[in-house]
Amino acid sequence: MRFPETAKSSTSLAFSLGIIVAIVATGWYYVILPFQKHPQRPVFSNDLKSVPAPVPPIMAIKAPTMPQPTVKAKPKANDAKYQGKVNASIGLVFRAEPSQGSKSVGGADFNTKVSVIRETPDREWVYVRNESTKEEGWVRSGNITKE
Repeated sequence: MRFPETAKSSTSLAFSLGIIVAIVATGWYYVILPFQKHPQRPVFSNDLKSVPAPVPPIMAIKAPTMPQPTVKAKPKANDAKYQGKVNASIGLVFRAEPSQGSKSVGGADFNTKVSVIRETPDREWVYVRNESTKEEGWVRSGNITKE
């Protein structure tokens, strides 16, 4: 019968596995777990004392002078260089500055009558006024057909 030999080998195997599990669990508990916890914040003797910050005298504080905003003169109604119509089929968006990334300040639909007030030196952008809504802004010059 081979049962006593089998029992003896499985007992020694179980004992060996038990020892291995005990070593791993002890290592985990004493080596790995302490590094997973955050240490307590140290308390120093000067942490408990609250020293008020020195307050400067009120007379010594001077508010900085703010520059006054300058108001740009709006062009008059009769100072247009020429009249034109919007030739872009989807209409136009008026911009605050002569650049594509500038914010929108108005718009005009297709075939809307506009007055061209001024142009950039390279004539790529024109400043226009929508005659029906009186909105003004910059648009690309290719979107306006001269009348």
